[in-house]
Amino acid sequence: MSKNSARNPASFAAGADCTLRHAKTTAASLVGLLEAGSGLAVDCAGVEQADITFVQTLMAASRSCAARDLPFALTGMSDVVASAFHRAGVTPPGAVPSELSGI
Repeated sequence: MSKNSARNPASFAAGADCTLRHAKTTAASLVGLLEAGSGLAVDCAGVEQADITFVQTLMAASRSCAARDLPFALTGMSDVVASAFHRAGVTPPGAVPSELSGI
């Protein structure tokens, strides 16, 4: 375990619109927080719209954290976000596949 993984992860509250329109801004914010070296905790409770770009962004952030031995968590996953992962055919990072019907 690296010394960085013992830190509390940086929090990021995803906005209501997590679609292609805001993908670049979301990705830039996550990269900035990741560069701090303490991992990420993404709060998805307020997401009202999500598409495949949001799923891809979260998966990339999760892989980046794993490559740096940093924690990554999705919290407050709204039904919209769960549905976006389901439509993409992937399990959200940290979720057990059986928790999501159809995956």
